[in-house]
Amino acid sequence: MNPNPSYMKFLLSFIALLLFEASLSAQISPQTPWTWMKGDNTIDQNGNYGTQGLADIANKPGARNYSATWRDTAGKLWLFGGSGYGATTTGYLNDLWKFDPLSNKWIWIKGDNTTGSFSVYGTLGIPNPINKPGGCYSGVSWTGNDGNLWLFGGFGYTNTSIGFLNSLWKYNPTTNQWTWVKGDNIVNQAGNYGTKGIENSGNKPGARYGSRTWTDTNGNLWLFGGYGFDGSTTGILNDIWKYNPSTNSWTWMKGDNTISQVGIYGTKGIASADNKPGARYFSTSWKDENDNLWLFGGYGHDENSIGDLNDLWKYNPSTNEWTWISGDKILDHAGVYGAQGVPAISNNPGGRYVSSSWRDVSGELWLFGGYGYDAANNPGYLNDLWKYNPTTNKWTWVKGDSTIDQLSIYGIQGMADTSNKSGARTGSVSWTDGNGNLWLFGGYGFDGNTEGVLNDLWKISSYQIPLPLHLLQFNGVLKDEAVQLKWVSEQETDFSHYVIQRSFDGTNYISLGNVNGAGNNNRNEYSYYDNDIKNNSGQKIYYRLQLMDRSGSYTFSKILLFSRDQSSLAVSLFPNPAQHTLNISFDQKKGFETTVVITDMKGLLLKKQSGNYSSGITSINIDVSELPAGTYILSVSNNNGTAHQKFIKQ
Repeated sequence: MNPNPSYMKFLLSFIALLLFEASLSAQISPQTPWTWMKGDNTIDQNGNYGTQGLADIANKPGARNYSATWRDTAGKLWLFGGSGYGATTTGYLNDLWKFDPLSNKWIWIKGDNTTGSFSVYGTLGIPNPINKPGGCYSGVSWTGNDGNLWLFGGFGYTNTSIGFLNSLWKYNPTTNQWTWVKGDNIVNQAGNYGTKGIENSGNKPGARYGSRTWTDTNGNLWLFGGYGFDGSTTGILNDIWKYNPSTNSWTWMKGDNTISQVGIYGTKGIASADNKPGARYFSTSWKDENDNLWLFGGYGHDENSIGDLNDLWKYNPSTNEWTWISGDKILDHAGVYGAQGVPAISNNPGGRYVSSSWRDVSGELWLFGGYGYDAANNPGYLNDLWKYNPTTNKWTWVKGDSTIDQLSIYGIQGMADTSNKSGARTGSVSWTDGNGNLWLFGGYGFDGNTEGVLNDLWKISSYQIPLPLHLLQFNGVLKDEAVQLKWVSEQETDFSHYVIQRSFDGTNYISLGNVNGAGNNNRNEYSYYDNDIKNNSGQKIYYRLQLMDRSGSYTFSKILLFSRDQSSLAVSLFPNPAQHTLNISFDQKKGFETTVVITDMKGLLLKKQSGNYSSGITSINIDVSELPAGTYILSVSNNNGTAHQKFIKQ
């Protein structure tokens, strides 16, 4: 019997969709780890500014919420202002910080380490080293196609007073200069809408805070809603604006030029020129690869009244139309969580505002926390992590709690753990780095004990899920221009294989080969020889293991470092400062039992480890995670003598 071609086409499409959803679900897991990377695990901490322009491991922004953020073209994360703690005082901030995910260090770049600073506008359109925005919170930001960082509005200081702002600033990271580009240098200014869809140099959005922003592929800057001024008075807004940097002009594109407008939802999933979200502020947004804006929730208007929203909208700039995609058109709706880690068409986050958001490398949209409604329809601070798939139109409750006001579980700083979790919070800020990791900073919410203003920095990745495998040892020896790596592991039931990777600069790794795992829960020993280093003159050689699960998930071992330029019993340490693991590389002419000892600066013995190692340059790892932060002495002793080296534990 010949199958019906239409039916077969449908069947194949259906099977493909099922496989597609299965592959997505495999990447989403309640076991996805949070990592507390930086900052404090207690509330209301002052900043440690260090020296302006210099990175330092001790630098940190003070606790704050409602800051502005950017990611630059080099993958660095930027933070500006907010409401919180400077070096010694609390209030509105205007400090500009840069964070490097690779070095895990903050740099105080510009602005003041005190609160309540006034703006220095200078001349409109002219950059100047002394120009600076004043202290403000809930301003909004864009990263331009040219790498410049843009800042608009907020509530804060001009050069004389405090109020709602509509000034547009541009910061050039290369010249380290601010430019006042557009808008007013006085507070509480009404908007000048002009004609909808017509660009004009006299147009300007009114002063506001709590808006949403995105950029398109042509470099235009887009702005939606917020709380502030329409053409004459204050309230909640739903207007869309486009700013063209090349012409220095605003265009009122969509929405209303009067406050407090209700939504027109239309039919779910159907775009229409009449559709529009109600006026709202502190909503959550994403931009997709087609320049569409996705808008979720916030505090504002449904069809009839005002409250916490959980509706999801899409705005298409090319058609200038809104589509109500999912969620409810009634206020204060409880979350429908479903099973953790399982996408479902019935799942939906509860009504909320001041949440954090990311768009990952797969084009899926992430939502975290805010203030709103949990599964039992209780209002409070949230720490639930959600993921939305635009292709399947399904939400997944990935991690966190379905109840309000949960405390943080920090674990060990820098160490991913499936039991870690960010506490419930609102007003935090977020970035996605160049490797697809999701970062979260600060806000108002819960540390491990109580609530207040936070300055903790967290990282989460949906791809590198910890494996059940337990790597017990990993070390090696460099001898006669060849390296022998050895490792011991257990709990390999769901494990596939090891990928051996090498680098000569500590950054760029190549894969040398694979070693299959034993696939059991026994203790297993492995080794690998690398004979291909003779033609490289680099003095340092780095190795790591990529641990591959059967599902395709992976993680990495600690790094081994061999220093070829050692002689006698010289010792090389990496990294220094260290957080969790210290790699020790030393050279011995003959094979001896070697003892590694760590003492404090007064000579008190804190840690001791011994082992038999063959001749050559040996690289081992030692756990220092339990040591308090400070300076220590590491000593390596064998029949060749004793070598000492200082190191810093962060």
